[in-house]
Amino acid sequence: MAQEPQFETTEEEDLYERAAFGQNIEAFWSSAVGKYLRNRAQECYTDGIKKLKSVDPADTKAVQAAQNEVKVAEWFEDWLQQGIRDGLLAMG
Repeated sequence: MAQEPQFETTEEEDLYERAAFGQNIEAFWSSAVGKYLRNRAQECYTDGIKKLKSVDPADTKAVQAAQNEVKVAEWFEDWLQQGIRDGLLAMG
């Protein structure tokens, strides 16, 4: 059984946890589920852009719906990338 790491400060423990979390996100991102969700987010983004190009500009509800579709897809990838970046920064 692996021994738990010992930390001298809470800052060291925080850095370790952030680094481990970033690595977990990277592993998820590379997994079959992560790839599936990444592909779905890309499809949602592409569909939203297509809708924005073809929707009646006067139809504000349709414009907002398409914008939301694009934003949600962008946020999903951004959140995961931010977690990975934070983990890499924590590793120094």
